[in-house]
Amino acid sequence: MASTSKKVRKNEEFPTDWDIDQYRADHESEEHWQMRRHFMELHKDKFPEERLVCLAAVFTNMEFMGCKYPAETMRLVAELSKEVVKDYRKSRETRLKRTFVAASVAAEARVKARSGGHSGQQQQNSISNNSRNQNKTGNDLFEGLTYGKFILFLNGGRNCLRTSAQKCNMEYEEKEIDGPNTRKEIKVFLNGKLVTKASEENLKATKLQAFSNALDVLQKKCYSIKPNPLQDAIKINKTNNQVVCGVVKQQADNAEDKKLDSSNKGYKMMKLMGWTGGGLGSKTQGREEPVGYLLKNNRAGLGNQSCKLDRNYFRQILKNYVDSEDIRELQFESTFTKEERAMLHEIAGKFNLKSTSYGKDEERRLVISKKTITYEKILNEILLKKNPNYIDKYFIQVPESKARFYPEHSEKIELDL
Repeated sequence: MASTSKKVRKNEEFPTDWDIDQYRADHESEEHWQMRRHFMELHKDKFPEERLVCLAAVFTNMEFMGCKYPAETMRLVAELSKEVVKDYRKSRETRLKRTFVAASVAAEARVKARSGGHSGQQQQNSISNNSRNQNKTGNDLFEGLTYGKFILFLNGGRNCLRTSAQKCNMEYEEKEIDGPNTRKEIKVFLNGKLVTKASEENLKATKLQAFSNALDVLQKKCYSIKPNPLQDAIKINKTNNQVVCGVVKQQADNAEDKKLDSSNKGYKMMKLMGWTGGGLGSKTQGREEPVGYLLKNNRAGLGNQSCKLDRNYFRQILKNYVDSEDIRELQFESTFTKEERAMLHEIAGKFNLKSTSYGKDEERRLVISKKTITYEKILNEILLKKNPNYIDKYFIQVPESKARFYPEHSEKIELDL
């Protein structure tokens, strides 16, 4: 499609001469990239660059990963992708025919190999080598990064740098030395490598500036992760000797609601994808949905009115949670007694789960969550697998050197002090 330098749409002027190929990701297969590229080529003159790149990412996530987005966004993307999907289906039919022929050849080669022939073994070795090479080149998120596998977890104020280093098994050090003009100077090191330095009028100001400089440098050169301030949680209530589960939006870490505003990173990202209000992701604010797996068990009566809410019952709920891939928090409401919450605390500890109580007296509630999720796993689940469970719970900022591969995660995330 021919491209002009400027396009005017609804009184909005935007350039159209930008390079689509700069958004090819290292890990992206040829098939996925060609579809995403085709989508952007078709609509380059209809949307500004930043929004079109996000819409293209939404399209491939829907097509290949089955991800869900707000209904309005999904309708828009479905309409925009009609021609792309049609071409893809046609090429896939042709490719399947070739695959059947290749499969028969491979089967013949395996027969020869079993009968002592060498050609089948050589072909098998070639296939194995190619597979290893593809795995080696595509998915290394940390290749070329100055500080290797250091991942910055933006939580806990000024302690976040030291805590993040400990989690990544790296040494974080702030050295105080004599600087020019009788001032003190602070140098910040990560695994023995100088990150930054600062020298201000007094020691307190110097420490603050050194931290600010180090945070800025590391966010540019490393991955940053921050818990989503508004995320899905599984609310668990007790009523008439029954346990009832539902999905709600809650404030991360303190089980309180918080409204999104224009300063929030998630707000900005969803706006680019066509969101016009309501809850983020596939669920809206306050929407109740069943979470059946927590209550499923072979033991008769579990989850029914006749069941007994005892230690075995609560243990089974937490075991089901541990055995699942769900990473949302379990929020046990104030309808549970003090003794039941204490029992849940104890059982959670045995399952290596994190349990914290909030509120006072009759409003006391218990939140249980998984604490064995590594920072590296979060990156893999969001950037490579596009796992909606993780996308709902965490924000990611990629290093500047990786921004062209993951443009939807290139916006700066602010640390809450």
